[in-house]
Amino acid sequence: MDMTTMKFDLASLEAPPAVAVLDRVAGGFKAFQALRAGYGSGLFDWLDRNGPAERAVIATALKLRGAHLAGFLQSLEDLGLVSRQGSVYALVPEMREVLVAGSAWCQAATIERLLAPECGWSDLRGFLSEDWTAASVPVSPSPRLHPFLVEARLLATRLAARERELRGGAKPRRLLCFDGGGGIAVAAICLAQPGLDASVIVAPGAVREATELLDACGLAERCVVHPGSPLEISVPASYDRVVLFHALYPLRKSMGDALAAVAARLAPGGELCSAHWFCLEACETAPGGLRDLDRAVLTDSHPLCHVETFGERFVAAGLGDEGREDIDGPCGHLKLHFASRALDPVVVSPYLRCSRC
Repeated sequence: MDMTTMKFDLASLEAPPAVAVLDRVAGGFKAFQALRAGYGSGLFDWLDRNGPAERAVIATALKLRGAHLAGFLQSLEDLGLVSRQGSVYALVPEMREVLVAGSAWCQAATIERLLAPECGWSDLRGFLSEDWTAASVPVSPSPRLHPFLVEARLLATRLAARERELRGGAKPRRLLCFDGGGGIAVAAICLAQPGLDASVIVAPGAVREATELLDACGLAERCVVHPGSPLEISVPASYDRVVLFHALYPLRKSMGDALAAVAARLAPGGELCSAHWFCLEACETAPGGLRDLDRAVLTDSHPLCHVETFGERFVAAGLGDEGREDIDGPCGHLKLHFASRALDPVVVSPYLRCSRC
């Protein structure tokens, strides 16, 4: 701003109320940075080992500038992360498991991942640009911190219940899962159904991460990971259960071919489950734009469209439409579509045999 060309009355200068809206937004950024500094400085771990402690002791131990430490600690106290009794500071006990590095639920990596170059949140303007290029190597969080963990577990619970409700106790024994969560969905499904063995198809760059995730879950002997997509299926067998988990977004222009290829892998009497996010009618928006952006960043895609007619696509692929359900996850409704392949009149599918056979 060129101050030499502007004339104003400093005494009457008054900011418009709208500035307060942006101040609140900036406040969120500052709180984020205070949290990040708490992790980065080692404060949370140090307080866990040595607290309660006075400011001077903290400053010396962590080599932090004493002139700013009071405000830093106060900001963490305001966020409910640190408590103060008199002149000494300590971690809030209920927050310890998400703050301390030795805890399985420590969120330090999740916070840092928001700033990683491959994460759209680190440069949202760049992510929205037509020049954005997705990272070739996907981020591989631990199973506990995986962004699709809650959805995967809800899906697994629903599929296990569906087997009990609709299949009379007979359990699918062979699962083919197109896992857009890099293995988290197939892990949850196999853990919920101990008798299930699975072939998992993930993006070529995600094979190593998916293999490591399944090994960490104790499923290495029950799950085999293959590179591919619903359009490039590298396994020739047929399966009693097929799951498409966040796997169709990049294939919207070839959806018919993809579903036909997937349907061909479904054994007679078997059932397919598609689990995806959908946009609103005509791609309209509703309050919750940050959640929509979070979906976009997680998948680098737009949700699927026309949920009301999506079941017709399975019919076109030669399957029967078995209806749809919703799962309420952290990112909104996950739409489940079910479709089945008719039972061969001569051959009885293993899927529908009595569990005692």
